Amino acid sequence: MRRIYLDNAATSFPKPPAVWEAVLRFATQNGSSPGRGQYAESREGARLIATCRERLSVLLHGEDPSASRHASRVVFALNTSDALNLAIKGVVRGVRLREGLHAPVRLVTTAMDHNSVLRPFSALVQEGAVVRHAEPDPRTGLVSEAALEAVLSEERRVHGAPTLVAINWVSNVSGTIQPIEGLTRVAHAFGAPVLIDAAQGLGHLPFDVRRVGCEMVAFPGHKGLLGPQGTGGLWIAPGFEKLLATTREGGTGSIAELDDQPLGMPERYEAGSHNTVGIAGLSEGVAWLLERTLASVREHELRLIGLMVEMLTQAGARFSGDEASEAQGTSDGPLSGMRVLGVRDGHARTGTFSMVHEALGAAELAALLEQQAGVLARAGIHCAPLAHRAFGTLDHASGRGALRMSLGPFVTEDDVCVAVAALCDICEQATLP
Repeated sequence: MRRIYLDNAATSFPKPPAVWEAVLRFATQNGSSPGRGQYAESREGARLIATCRERLSVLLHGEDPSASRHASRVVFALNTSDALNLAIKGVVRGVRLREGLHAPVRLVTTAMDHNSVLRPFSALVQEGAVVRHAEPDPRTGLVSEAALEAVLSEERRVHGAPTLVAINWVSNVSGTIQPIEGLTRVAHAFGAPVLIDAAQGLGHLPFDVRRVGCEMVAFPGHKGLLGPQGTGGLWIAPGFEKLLATTREGGTGSIAELDDQPLGMPERYEAGSHNTVGIAGLSEGVAWLLERTLASVREHELRLIGLMVEMLTQAGARFSGDEASEAQGTSDGPLSGMRVLGVRDGHARTGTFSMVHEALGAAELAALLEQQAGVLARAGIHCAPLAHRAFGTLDHASGRGALRMSLGPFVTEDDVCVAVAALCDICEQATLP
């Protein structure tokens, strides 16, 4: 039985062959500390890191080749969680260094956010911070500009200007794409810097930091960017490093005589040796995306989304975002007991589909899909408890959380057909008298 991987929202698989070729080549032929020595292997390691920074900068600036000159704005991290911790705690530490240890800290995010934001915020509450959440539409998962403005208005009225606003660009539960340009404008109107969690969007959708206008963007290497696990980064807007304190200090291989961390970018935030073997692979993942263009990658995903939506609807599944419309599935199909979270419109979502069945639990569905059809899907609450609470799926009649199938650039139309057909067979067998 062939395996059909539909867990790309967790980690993309497979990767372009060049990714693992680069990893193997560096691990077996180099393995040096890049830039820490004068010999050729060390210089080559430094070149690999510089090339990856340049490619990421181009990707973050709407695939503009001239943006490679802004590569120093890209700081490497272990993953998105690491990058988000730097961004969140660096902003808070910066406030406290400038205004005193008891300076008020007011943090705003949305209920669609991942624990990678929710938990650092919660940790800061224990240190006296105030945290507020903008609530989404419980049918679509969309956070409106009005919803964010209402929270920020109340926060300013009661406590004062917000310290930071964090926005999840794309939901890892429903695939909902948030209007980050508009939400950023709202946050700026209240004097708040903006951090974008791009974990589920970068590599799937075109993106341009200049158009969005945010101060920071955190991203993983192992999801849409097609790199190895243990890679990621934080883009920091020019000048914002003056407000973003360090959260770890250490060796950088430069200006070693200083007691303090160097002030220059990106060394200021990159203490210790790099994951050069992972970065070598990440660089090739980004190169693969740039060669094909994100528009082309998105076009492929939209075709798969359209097919998935059509098949689910024809089989009787209902989309929560369409509950007030007539665009619903039939009432007697094999998936008539299935509710899909979010909207049908492919242009308003990515290829992440979470669904709940009225009788079958998510874990049971995932196990049966693997056993019967070799389909690999994710069951649970996906580290996004507030999003599931908003959709009413945190705890429900058939269990906890949802079954998630997430598409990627190497998923085919045949993969989608096999997966939905298997889901139909499982649900139909479960409802037979």
